[in-house]
Amino acid sequence: MRRHRELGRFTYASSLPFIAWYAALLLSLTPHTARADELAGDIAKVVAAANLGDGLSVHIVDLKTGRERYGLRADTERNPASNMKILTAAAALATLGPEYTLRTGLYGFVRDGVMEELVLRGEGDPTLTIADLDNLVRGLKERGVREVRSIKVDGSAFDDRLLPPAFDQQPHEHASFRAAIGAVALDRGSFFLRVNPGAAPGAPAEVILHGPGYFEVQSSIRTGEPGEAPNIIADQGATEDGSKMWLRLRGVIPAGSSGVRYRRRVENPLAHAAHVLAELVENHGLADSPSVSLGATRPDLPLLVYRESLPLSQLLAPVGKQSDNFVAEMVLKILGMSRQRPASSEEGLEAMRNYLRVIGIPDGEGALVNGSGLFVGNRISARHLTTVLLAAYRDAGIRSEFVAHLAIGGVDGTLARRLQAYRSGRIVRAKTGTLNDVISLSGYVLGRSPEEGYAFAILANGVRGRQAEARRLSDQIVEVLVNTLY
Repeated sequence: MRRHRELGRFTYASSLPFIAWYAALLLSLTPHTARADELAGDIAKVVAAANLGDGLSVHIVDLKTGRERYGLRADTERNPASNMKILTAAAALATLGPEYTLRTGLYGFVRDGVMEELVLRGEGDPTLTIADLDNLVRGLKERGVREVRSIKVDGSAFDDRLLPPAFDQQPHEHASFRAAIGAVALDRGSFFLRVNPGAAPGAPAEVILHGPGYFEVQSSIRTGEPGEAPNIIADQGATEDGSKMWLRLRGVIPAGSSGVRYRRRVENPLAHAAHVLAELVENHGLADSPSVSLGATRPDLPLLVYRESLPLSQLLAPVGKQSDNFVAEMVLKILGMSRQRPASSEEGLEAMRNYLRVIGIPDGEGALVNGSGLFVGNRISARHLTTVLLAAYRDAGIRSEFVAHLAIGGVDGTLARRLQAYRSGRIVRAKTGTLNDVISLSGYVLGRSPEEGYAFAILANGVRGRQAEARRLSDQIVEVLVNTLY
C-alpha cells in the first residue's frame, strides 16, 4: 500500500526514485554546462580587453560533439590571409589522397647514344631542385646517352598562366614569396644570385647564376675596400618575348669577403628550367650549347629517367608549417589537374568548392581567389574554417596527415616562438596568417584523448598598426582553451 504525504499543496507517492534520477541528471549536466559557460566567459573577457573592434571574428567548436563553444561574428566573411591554406590542404588531401605523388622525367628517342631532342616533362612537383635535375642527367648518362642536340621543356600539365591569381597586385615585388608557378619549376620558382668580390678593390665583381643562358645581365658591381659593407641593388624583369629575364646589377662587394647570395623569383620557371638543363648536360659532357625551347610534346615519348616526388602528405609540410605560398599555389593547380589537363588555378578552386559542398558549406558562400591567401580577394568566415577543421579531423583517411602538416605551438614553423608554454605537450597545432591588415590563427587544441579538444578560428581584419595586439589575443584565446582541458 502506498503512503501519501502532504507537502503544502503538493502530494507525492514514494518519489525517491524520481528524485534520485533527477539529481543524477543534474550532476551529469551541470559541470559540462558550467565549463562551457566558463570557457565562453573567459574568452569574452580577453576579447573585450583586446578591443580590436568589429573586424574580429572568433569561432570555437568541440571536436567530440561539434558543438559551438564560442562565436563572435563567426559568419562574417573576411580576408583569411594564409589561413586560406587550410582549405587548400584539406581539399587536396581529401581529393587526391595523402599518398599522391608527382612525376618529373626526361623523355625522348635515343639512337646510337644520340638524342636529337631531350624533353623535360613535369607534373608540378613543388620541391624539384637543380640537384634533382642534375641526378636525372646523371641517370641519362648511365643509360648510354652520349650526346644531346636540343632541349625542350614540356609544361603542358598546367595552363600558360604562370602568375597565380591576385599576385599581380604587387607587380614590382621580386621576392621569392611571390614566385611564378609551372608544371616544371626549380628551387620553388626562384634563382640564386651569387656575387663574389674581384681580385682587388676597384675590380669588377663576379656574378654567378645557374642557367646563365636564361639571364641577360648588365652588372656594374665593383669590388670595394676590405671591411666596406656589401650593398647590392638588383632590378629585374622579363624580356619582351618572355623567353628570358634581364638583370640590372649595381653596388659594391668588399674585397676579401666571402661574397653574398640572394634568392629572387624567376619570371618564367619553364624557361629557367630549360636553360638550367642545358647547363647541366654541358657540364656532364653531353652537349655543346644545345638549343632550348618550350612546348607540348607527343605523349608516347619513351621515358628514360624520372623522379617521383614525396607523397602529398609530406609536400604539404611547408604549406602548414612555413606558410609557403609557392607550394600552396602549385598544390592548387595539382588539385585542378585531377579535373582536367592542362590544369588551371580555377579548376583547382572548383575542386575545392566541391570539397566544401561535401562537408556542408553551400555554394555561394565565401570567395575563393587563390590557394595561398596572399594579397586581397579571398573571403571566408571563421565558421567556414572550423567546418573544414572539424571535417578533416573526423576523416580517418586524412586526419593524421592533416594535423601533422600544421605548425606545432612552441616547436616548429611559424609557431616556433609562440605558445612555448605548450611545447612539451605538442597540443597546439595551427596555421598562422599575416598581411598588412590581417592577423589570423586557426587550428586545434588537442586534449588528453583523440576525442577531446577544440577546433578554433580567429580572423582579425583592419588591424594595420595593431598586428602585435591581434597576435597576442590569438595566443590568449588558445591559452584559455588549453586551461579548460588541462
